[in-house]
Amino acid sequence: MSIGPNVGGGAAKTSLSIGIPQRIERLPITSYQKLISFMIIMAVFFDAVDMGALTYLLPTLAQHFKLDSVMTGFLGSIGLAGMFLGAITSGILTDKFGRKAILMVCIILWGVSGLLVAMSWSVSSLFIFRFLLGIGLGGSYPAANSMVPEFLPKASRGRYSSLMEGLAPIGVLCAGIIAFFVLPNIGWRWVFVIEAIPAFWVLVIWRYVPESPRWLESSGRKKEAEAVMGQIEAEVEKRYGSSLPPVDTSVATETDIKKASFAELWSRNYYKRTIMLWVLWATSLFGYYAINLWLGALLVAKGFTVTKSIGYVILMTAGAIPGVLLTTYLIERLGRKPLVVVSMIGTALAAYFYGQAQTLPMVITCGLLMQFFLWIMWPSIYTYTPELYPTRMRGTGCGFSQAFGRLASLLGPSVTGVILASSLGQSMVFTVAGVTFVVGALVVLLLGPETKGRALEEVSS
Repeated sequence: MSIGPNVGGGAAKTSLSIGIPQRIERLPITSYQKLISFMIIMAVFFDAVDMGALTYLLPTLAQHFKLDSVMTGFLGSIGLAGMFLGAITSGILTDKFGRKAILMVCIILWGVSGLLVAMSWSVSSLFIFRFLLGIGLGGSYPAANSMVPEFLPKASRGRYSSLMEGLAPIGVLCAGIIAFFVLPNIGWRWVFVIEAIPAFWVLVIWRYVPESPRWLESSGRKKEAEAVMGQIEAEVEKRYGSSLPPVDTSVATETDIKKASFAELWSRNYYKRTIMLWVLWATSLFGYYAINLWLGALLVAKGFTVTKSIGYVILMTAGAIPGVLLTTYLIERLGRKPLVVVSMIGTALAAYFYGQAQTLPMVITCGLLMQFFLWIMWPSIYTYTPELYPTRMRGTGCGFSQAFGRLASLLGPSVTGVILASSLGQSMVFTVAGVTFVVGALVVLLLGPETKGRALEEVSS
């Protein structure tokens, strides 16, 4: 069969002058794009399960390896240091070698590293293997974050991009359920073993997910882009049941195929966005890890058993589910920017009152609200970030934004540990985190453009 769209409709027979973005924008959403998105989203979901494990296992690991509060904070931070390195390298490499290849490498890395964590025999080995696990986890996100929106038209992009990160709290809940049943029966090592098994999902990515045709075209690999795009159009047309709609030639395309560079993030066209995203990621990740990694440990400090604290954290994390559902509904109606700003302010308020809570019902209520707003915030941020850069530098932009956030998040667990070791008390942990969320919201309000209802190439031009 010949490859290429017909301007008047259909999956084939046209010239190469029609760009890949124009061809993607005219596609109706069918089970095929949903399946591609699902397979990428599940890779991120499994990441979230592994990432959430430390929230529940931190008190146990601290007891097993006899860590004080400062060293426990460093254990939380060492994984984030790995995620920092993973985000930078993955962001650069995903623009150079492709989204799919780097995503697969990262999945294999976190799977193997999870098994190594389970085998840790000393504090040093635990820290080293946790660092490697962080590289794999941190590297998966820029690749997947860049990939999902590149397969989708503007009318559906936000919904599926937000769902990708929106499943993360369910992953964290799954991590908690695994810990709840496995930890008291066969120990913490088996929690990490079980959570490493989903790395076999890499075989599904390898077999069924194509490389992003947008990336192929932006890299100058026109023939490969045409071949992949032709296959996508044929599959969509088959599921659609009739000829494809005509191509809208007014949709912007990218003609610049020069390689992305760090310096271009600070060029005249992108420096405001880069500043905004770096501050956004730094404040959100600092605040998130300052409180979330310590939720279980702080409940233990209030006198609850480890098992009961895990149960309460699972209960509070359930507040994320309505937050995620609301985000997938509102992301294409209200837009990315309003959701980011409102959710960060809501998180700040809930975090502050969580720190002040004295009774269990108040702790649970504020914890539920905190998770509700956090999981409006995260899907919105993950949807927003890749939309602000062109395809040829989307991975680099996402990677450095997330990496700067990971760098700031390194301070989160450690600062929490230092505060707890001082006379300032637990409430100060949540006050400091709340202030950082407010700072992030103000910067987005002042510098962030809106991307709702605009093609990727229109936003980045």
